[in-house]
Amino acid sequence: MGPSRQVPAPRLLPPEQGYDYELWARHLINSELLRGAVAVTLFRAPLLAVPTGATRQGGQLHMVEEVFARQTVAALGGLPGFEKVSHRGPIVEWGDMPPPFCQPALCHQFYGLRDPAGRGEPDCSMVPLARHGGHGPEPGCWPPPFERPSGRISLPRESVPAVAAARP
Repeated sequence: MGPSRQVPAPRLLPPEQGYDYELWARHLINSELLRGAVAVTLFRAPLLAVPTGATRQGGQLHMVEEVFARQTVAALGGLPGFEKVSHRGPIVEWGDMPPPFCQPALCHQFYGLRDPAGRGEPDCSMVPLARHGGHGPEPGCWPPPFERPSGRISLPRESVPAVAAARP
């Protein structure tokens, strides 16, 4: 029997250490909620858990596996703004449950977020494709807006063979 695999436990850090802190600061209607937020760190990736209050009725965080969700519930339990913290599979939830079949504008309102459609901003709710990196004109936004190339597209100077020759 080999060595047992130790499961890492999520750690709570100050909110400013969350990778997505600036994104939340930009999208929350009431940025004062960030004062009570915590960065939940798992595998060196701190993601922000924003408490309920004022304009925010609920929140959630995806923790990859149910074991991490259980540990995160224990870590967030008792913190102000994380009332009714629980998990469904790998999803940690706190506060009220969103309305079923929530329309985007209503969901933004429920989670205390600015409505990107109402402000003329790109929809940043989609996740970039694997290996893409999510680079676009708006930090953290995917997909990047479609841009038609201007003028004539230049052809490559040299062609690359479709099949590489076998090496001896």
